[in-house]
Amino acid sequence: MTFGELSEWTIALGAKEKLSAEVRQRVSRELPSFVRDIDPKTAPKRFKLPTGESLADATRMTAIKCHSLLIARKVHGAAFFKVAPEYEALAKDLLFWVMRYNFNTGEPKGVFCCPPCTLSLLPLYSLGCFRWVDCNELKSAVLNAMVRGQSVFSSDYPKAYAQWAKGFAEACSEASVPAGSGRGNRSR
Repeated sequence: MTFGELSEWTIALGAKEKLSAEVRQRVSRELPSFVRDIDPKTAPKRFKLPTGESLADATRMTAIKCHSLLIARKVHGAAFFKVAPEYEALAKDLLFWVMRYNFNTGEPKGVFCCPPCTLSLLPLYSLGCFRWVDCNELKSAVLNAMVRGQSVFSSDYPKAYAQWAKGFAEACSEASVPAGSGRGNRSR
């Protein structure tokens, strides 16, 4: 599995395409070791987003991690964390940094350090990928900050990526489970 394929498959999911059986089998075989080996030293210097923009530095690493979890969740469903311990470790790591950011800054829950990182997390909130928290609350806080132009969204941010992430969140909401049936959105 390559970073290019990760990008390609994330684009397909964002376009509401289903991954082929062959790709799903490759993900099952190769994504756990890919996740385990994610390292800023070996990752590309720039990572292409589903909208064509690219990110560098720490934002690229957040996007790579988030897109890896997104692929795992879409391939394996709500119990993706049971498939490989790497997925749960990555989810916990991402959520720790988001929670730490919230604690240290007082920014809305779910908002992270900058717009691209926050937007990379939005699809994960929409799919209920963090079973330890109320993902719907995090998703709502991020969407409210976007609409109101608050927090990290008070200055310039990648509008195309924002539309992609928001569209993904809305598509997940359309397929969500009824209220009161658990934390977050458990749809596939």
